[in-house]
Amino acid sequence: MLFMLEYQINHSQKMDAFGAFASMSPDDDAAIEAAHGYRQIGRWHDTVNGRGVAIVEAESSEAIHGSLMMWAGMAETLSITPVLDDAGARAVISANLAS
Repeated sequence: MLFMLEYQINHSQKMDAFGAFASMSPDDDAAIEAAHGYRQIGRWHDTVNGRGVAIVEAESSEAIHGSLMMWAGMAETLSITPVLDDAGARAVISANLAS
């Protein structure tokens, strides 16, 4: 399953969150993904406003929730939305248009 993760950092903790993120390496990211059982497709940041979005692939939302818990104390909002790629969206739309 694909999930879209959106975050907004709590303004009062923005620099703490930036420091934590900046200290992480790609190997740290890979270790977190492996420990929680998901694969990151991509992640994009709006650093000026302290928000961003990521697309990840996981078997369940529990894998994502576990990983996001480490950022929950610094986030104003964290949202997890199941999403589809183009092929999945076309299949769902086509099946519903046919019925």
